[in-house]
Amino acid sequence: MKTLFIAGVSGSIGKQTLDVLNSQWFKENFRLIGGSVYSNWNDLENLIDTYHLQAVGIVDDLYDLPESYKECRIFKGLDAVENAIKYCEADISLIATSGFSGVKHTLSSIDVSDRICLANKESIVCGGNFVLNYAKKLGKIIIPIDSEHSAIFQLLLGEVTRPEKIILTASGGSVRDLPLEKLESVTPSVVLKHPVWEMGQRITVDSATMVNKGLEVFEAYYLFGIENIEVLINRDSHVHSIVQFCDGVFKMHFGIPNMKVPIAFSLSYPERRYDFNKPSLADMKIEFEKVDYNRYPSLKLAFDILGNPILQNAFNAADEVAVENFLRGEIKFTDIYEVIYKTVNEVEKMFSPSISLEFRSLDEIIKVDKHSRKVAKKVISEINKNNKMDQYK
Repeated sequence: MKTLFIAGVSGSIGKQTLDVLNSQWFKENFRLIGGSVYSNWNDLENLIDTYHLQAVGIVDDLYDLPESYKECRIFKGLDAVENAIKYCEADISLIATSGFSGVKHTLSSIDVSDRICLANKESIVCGGNFVLNYAKKLGKIIIPIDSEHSAIFQLLLGEVTRPEKIILTASGGSVRDLPLEKLESVTPSVVLKHPVWEMGQRITVDSATMVNKGLEVFEAYYLFGIENIEVLINRDSHVHSIVQFCDGVFKMHFGIPNMKVPIAFSLSYPERRYDFNKPSLADMKIEFEKVDYNRYPSLKLAFDILGNPILQNAFNAADEVAVENFLRGEIKFTDIYEVIYKTVNEVEKMFSPSISLEFRSLDEIIKVDKHSRKVAKKVISEINKNNKMDQYK
């Protein structure tokens, strides 16, 4: 029986992983021994009671919690997740935390686990090859959970010939049919209504801007070592990714859009053990659309900086800051791209002497992230100042 730690166990991916673990084969073959949350102690307490966990981490240390609860060690504070991961030393770590903080969680899991099931794309987006090289050095395997990258991973199994091109698919997000002139005034409540997937708030906003697809382009580039990447819109998200070979053959990964499928595959690999719904091919239409970069300028920017880990890091940091401000109603939906674009350009000027270098340490990755966030906040202040001035004209 394999032991498992879930970082971000109370989030969307974490909860769906628990659903997978409750199915028969997974019950018999996996034992959850640890998990982490940002601040949801109630969920964590219930999991300790249900699974008899060995250790947990909670980042928000405002709770007056003891060092242990029912023989489960409780780690609190900024390093809580990494400490819980290392304490448990699970066979498999599933990293489902969102945002830049997941980089440290992934590196900690590489130290102690044989397999890392990775749902935190920032681990690769922000550090380029750094995380992958570290896993390779220690002989650990990383299996992506993102539906698109899981699809490519599966499509390449058994292939000895590299594909000429990777094609990532996108739903187009919640405002894909809204007239361009109305995007400026769209509200967070509208943006958060995704037409296909059930996801967390940031990733749902990122789907609407296609920032998320830009991050996936970065991730695919490093995971599979292929620069020729295209994005097409597949509105119902049944085609998760495509690979194209030199002889004109395309291999597609087709299935009902549900994150439990790639989660389960990452755990049971190389077997398929999750029993799920089968779509009726006779009732399905497979259709693709080209991306309109006037609607999704952030994706165009992502392609422009592909392969540059410093600017990719800045791209992600600026988006995290911008989305937080958009969800609080402090900037417009269309301001998100402006924040990312100006931040990336400012960071490029500062780091231009070393712009082509790979990251050599976690400290270098953190340095760029912190600086990028400062720049993004400054850009947002300027946007708000200009908006106020426009109001008085």
